[in-house]
Amino acid sequence: MDKQDLLEHLMQVGGADAIEVAQTFRAPYPAVAMMLLRLLRQGLLARYQDEDAVRFWYELTPKGVARLRYFRRLS
Repeated sequence: MDKQDLLEHLMQVGGADAIEVAQTFRAPYPAVAMMLLRLLRQGLLARYQDEDAVRFWYELTPKGVARLRYFRRLS
């Protein structure tokens, strides 16, 4: 899983939490959580808490969508 893979996944599903992403990519939860945090700090993701305030959900920001389009042009 790299940055483009994660951005593509979030674009497809509209938003996800770290557990769902870890399961989807069969990756260790700590690695996924760290990657999501890095993308959040880069402004590529927005983070929201669910109603019971247990998990954070991540969605692409406009900057994240632009970065994904950039990656797609390179492919």
